[in-house]
Amino acid sequence: MKAKEGVINVLHKVLTADLTAIIQSFVHAKMCENWGYERLQHTVRERSIDEMTDADELIGQLRYLDGVPN
Repeated sequence: MKAKEGVINVLHKVLTADLTAIIQSFVHAKMCENWGYERLQHTVRERSIDEMTDADELIGQLRYLDGVPN
């Protein structure tokens, strides 16, 4: 399916934000683990996994619209 002009660019921006959030959450979870904050580490790690699910859905939408995820 062909997307309207600009839609792919918007999806790329959202995907970039999600991938950035994944990395930041993962790093923060590791820092919390190192500091001994186990419950906080678990919560932040779960947030990272939620962001991964969002990114996976966005990649699927990009592929459906014949876009290539960047």
